[in-house]
Amino acid sequence: MKWFIYLFSTVWVACGVFLILYTDQCRELIGKAFQRMGRVPMAVTAAAIGILLVIAARGSLHAGVIVLIGLLAVAKGAVFFWNPNRLYEKTLGWWLEEAADQTYRLAGIITLVLGTALLSWA
Repeated sequence: MKWFIYLFSTVWVACGVFLILYTDQCRELIGKAFQRMGRVPMAVTAAAIGILLVIAARGSLHAGVIVLIGLLAVAKGAVFFWNPNRLYEKTLGWWLEEAADQTYRLAGIITLVLGTALLSWA
């Protein structure tokens, strides 16, 4: 399952670069993807990726950090699945309409750093 950590971290690095360099296009792409996919499939996808990260963490150098990221993804999927107080819609509305360009760039930097760290820890 080490291949999954390599794949996931490479996707994270690419997404981080995309968030930093192409902020406006990224906002449009995220909006279209979330509208097309819906809340429940998005929640299931987040939880499935989290479970795969937890399983794949066994063979890595820093398994604890990867398990933590996986458990956070599972928790995110669970919260978005049950959607208390319409949290999914509020989060998505803020992310697509109210978040500044600097917020996207900061998210890109964080994603790029985490992706690089996961790539080196695999």
